[in-house]
Amino acid sequence: MAPGCGIPASRCEIDHTIAWEHGGPTALTNHAPLCTGHHTVKHHGGWTVHHIPHTGGALLWTSPTGRRYRVNPERPNPPLPTIRRRGVRRTLLSP
Repeated sequence: MAPGCGIPASRCEIDHTIAWEHGGPTALTNHAPLCTGHHTVKHHGGWTVHHIPHTGGALLWTSPTGRRYRVNPERPNPPLPTIRRRGVRRTLLSP
């Protein structure tokens, strides 16, 4: 899922949007399918990628020059169920 990329998710690598070694969770809310080329650009090309909350998996890519691109998934993820405990509302996959 990158600007202009037509590679199907079945041929992509699953990327931690926030790297695992930098504290990113191994969770649906921190994963996205990236083709090998875009995976390399993300890590070595100066681009940044962020998940857009409450969009079913949309990503915001920012180029090294600051231009932003929103990429929506072909099939959005369903909303995560929430639980309440002692007044705190969390999704089931929250850390």
